[in-house]
Amino acid sequence: MISKSCKYAIRACVFVASKVNDDVKVSMKEIANEIEAPVAFTGKILQMLNKRRIITSLKGPYGGFYCEKYQLETPILEIVNAIDGLAVFKECVMGLHQCSDQHPCPMHFEYSKTKEALMKSFSETTIGSLADKLIDGNSYLTNN
Repeated sequence: MISKSCKYAIRACVFVASKVNDDVKVSMKEIANEIEAPVAFTGKILQMLNKRRIITSLKGPYGGFYCEKYQLETPILEIVNAIDGLAVFKECVMGLHQCSDQHPCPMHFEYSKTKEALMKSFSETTIGSLADKLIDGNSYLTNN
C-alpha cells in the first residue's frame, strides 16, 4: 500500500526521533545503516523529510539529522504525504479509474474500510510515540 521509500522514511524518522533525549545529531550513513537502506537513497528521503520540516538537519562537522521536540508530535500521515502523497488512500486497490461507491470494483467496500482504518491509524500515531516504543526496547527497526 505504501512505497518502499515511505517505509524507509518512517523508519528513518522513528530512528532519528529515538535519539532526541540523547541530544545528538545522526549522520546519513548511520541512519541508512540502522534502517537497512542504501545510503544515497536514504539521503534523498532525508532531504524530502527535512524540506517538509518533519526532521531537521544541520550541515557541517557537528551536523547531522535530528528531531526537535515539536516534531515528535508529527503524525505518521505527514510522512506518508511527504513521500507518497495521500492518493494511496483514494485509489482503487484493483487500479480502476472509475471505482466509486456508485461504480465499485469487487474489492471496493472491503478495501474502503481498510483504507479508512489505516488513515486513522497514521493520523493518530506520532513519530514520538513510535520512538518511545523503540527506546523502551518493545519494538525494532531492523530485520535482525
